[in-house]
Amino acid sequence: MTEQPAHAHPTPALRTAIWRGLRFRCPVCGEGAIFRAYLKQVDTCAVCGEPIGEIPAEDGPAWLTVLSLGPVLVALTLFISMSGWPMWVTLPLSAAMVIGAVLAWLPRIKALVIAVLLVSNRD
Repeated sequence: MTEQPAHAHPTPALRTAIWRGLRFRCPVCGEGAIFRAYLKQVDTCAVCGEPIGEIPAEDGPAWLTVLSLGPVLVALTLFISMSGWPMWVTLPLSAAMVIGAVLAWLPRIKALVIAVLLVSNRD
């Protein structure tokens, strides 16, 4: 029989872990940081020692970001393009809106995926 590792902190409820992740905190203890850079996970939580860097969150967050933002951004871009403004205004405005939304949303989606995977792997 393989022995399960003893965790210093109990496994939180999924809702709690997601809330902590969305605040860029360790899903287990809620105190340590998840990221050391924009999208780079820390190896281990500085507070509880949870191996956050081992959570495989590579392509899922990008896929979920596009899937969740796509319909909203397409609709907003359509309305901007139909506004009657000149093209030299609408194209940069649309591009800035899309880039800004993706850059703001991607780390939150990645933190959410990390929280879900971490809690499901601890059980």
